[in-house]
Parts: sequence; C-alpha cells; structure tokens
Amino acid sequence: MERHNDLNTLKIAAIGFLAALVTFAVILALQVLYYSAANEQHDRKVIQAPTTQSDTLLAEQAVKLTRYDWIDRGKQTVMVPIDRAMELVVKELSAAHSEERSHER
Repeated sequence: MERHNDLNTLKIAAIGFLAALVTFAVILALQVLYYSAANEQHDRKVIQAPTTQSDTLLAEQAVKLTRYDWIDRGKQTVMVPIDRAMELVVKELSAAHSEERSHER
C-alpha cells in the first residue's frame, strides 16, 4: 500500500501565522485599554482631586504660625508667632555666646 502525505503544511503555517498576529493584536489592544484606564484613574484621583481639605489645613497652620495664643494658662505657656520666636531664639543664643566668650577671657 502506498502512503500519501495528506498534510497541507502551507495551510497550517498560514493559519499559525494568522493566529500569532491575532494574538499579538489582542495583547496590544488590551495593553492600550489598560493604560488608558490607568491614566484616567490617575487623573481622576491625583490631578483632579479636591484640594479643599489640604487648603483648609494649610490655612489653619498659617494662622497658628502668625498669632499669639495661650497653650496652657496654668503653666503660663504661650504660643508666639514664628517670626518673633526666631528673633527671641537668636537673641538668647547671641547672649549665651557673648557670656561664654566673656568667661573665656
């Protein structure tokens, strides 16, 4: 009996090639879809996020840094504006430094 090669290798190769192209196109389309959705989420959550809460917090902190107030009346501890506090610290350190220099002589 004679055996015949019934396989059509050209047709199998063409179908395999087309299947690889379709698979590549599907993977590419899914990546584009994923990154598009990720960018949209990033824009919505980060870029367009409401900043009212952080703005309010910053305004409250700025007010605290620029006013006099009591921290503890019993201990007579006060809150001083930051600029004034820095001036007082510089004066105090300068006085301590000049006392230290006068004791060295």
